[in-house]
Amino acid sequence: MQIKAPRMTRAHYNFIADVIAPQVSWPTKLREIADELEATNPAFDRRKFLYRATKAWEAAQNVDELNDEVPYERLQ
Repeated sequence: MQIKAPRMTRAHYNFIADVIAPQVSWPTKLREIADELEATNPAFDRRKFLYRATKAWEAAQNVDELNDEVPYERLQ
């Protein structure tokens, strides 16, 4: 049995990007969500959705700039 996707609007996509996307475990999952949403509407703007969803995910995760400095003590 094939499940038929409901008719989605921009408001639905924005809700998913703003509310659902921040709850995923890692932002790479957002691409999988975008794949499924893209099948629901030929006018779906994947780039816009991923930008908005990623921003929401980062805000929820408090992602800071990568600090790759290695602290060390100087030998005397």
